[in-house]
Amino acid sequence: MRRTFGSSIVVALAVLGCSQLADQGRSSTAGYWSRAVGFVDSGGISTSPIDAPDTVLAGARFTVTISTFGSTGCIRPDRSHVQLEGSAANITPYDSVWSNNPPCPPGWQAYPRTVELRFEMAGTGRIQLHGRGFDHDLTLERTLIVRP
Repeated sequence: MRRTFGSSIVVALAVLGCSQLADQGRSSTAGYWSRAVGFVDSGGISTSPIDAPDTVLAGARFTVTISTFGSTGCIRPDRSHVQLEGSAANITPYDSVWSNNPPCPPGWQAYPRTVELRFEMAGTGRIQLHGRGFDHDLTLERTLIVRP
């Protein structure tokens, strides 16, 4: 009888130990959102990463739509860093990206967001979009006319 009682304790401890390890494993593989520079390579879909007017007025605000790309349901557009230097606008978009479990479903889509710009001087304006590509950092450029 003593042997059976001792075996029961060993089995109970083994089950308890395994369940604690399983719980630890579950919590360490739980998914989370992290902020990252956006992926600006469209991967062949028809959405342009930069959608801006061809012509704007000097001193007037205008809206530009920039898109990042990623797996369906695993990207949330975040803020963009915009730096204006004379007739050039440098934009770095950020996304919140899902990591770990559950995995991202297959698919590829655009995640657009808008930024407001203003060029003060007439001439040629330049918008540079800085982000990630499939195997390297990527800078895309769009020029526009700035009228007086």
